[in-house]
Formats: sequence, structure tokens, C-alpha cells
Amino acid sequence: MQIGEKKTVQIPVGEAYGERRDDMVVQYPKDQFPAEMNPEVGMQLNMSDNMGNNFPVVITEVQEEIVVLDANHPLAGQDLVFDLELVSIG
Repeated sequence: MQIGEKKTVQIPVGEAYGERRDDMVVQYPKDQFPAEMNPEVGMQLNMSDNMGNNFPVVITEVQEEIVVLDANHPLAGQDLVFDLELVSIG
């Protein structure tokens, strides 16, 4: 690219964050949350698995006894499109 040049780059879902996976959406017992916590849809949390790996989840549904957590990346299942412009070379 030359300075001032613009282009669009498209990254298909398979080369980006992949397809959404249903197995990454889980129901979690509401009574397992801290008593002072009020789970709400859209709330982002960090969880860890049995091996100590941390990963982000988003609350997508709150029912009387369960909370639905989604560990998919927010851009999973989407093609990505970037509009680029080279403004300088430093």
C-alpha cells in the first residue's frame, strides 16, 4: 500500500473467531453466585475451569434458579470487515 491508499479486508468466519458453539453456552445455578451479586443480562464475568484457565463469559438470560452464561467470543459466527487507510509510514 502507498500513503493515502484505502482498501477493505474481509476475514471469513472460519479464519476469524469461528462459528458460535452451542456447547459454550451453559446453565449455571443461581445459588452458586455470591449472595451480594445480582446477575443481570449483559453482565460480563470471568470464570475459570478445572485446570485454572480463566475465560470471559456474558450473562444472556436470568431465570429464577439458573443463569445462562455464554463463553463464545462476541464476534464468533461473524465475518469481519475492516476498512483500512495508510496515513503514514513511521
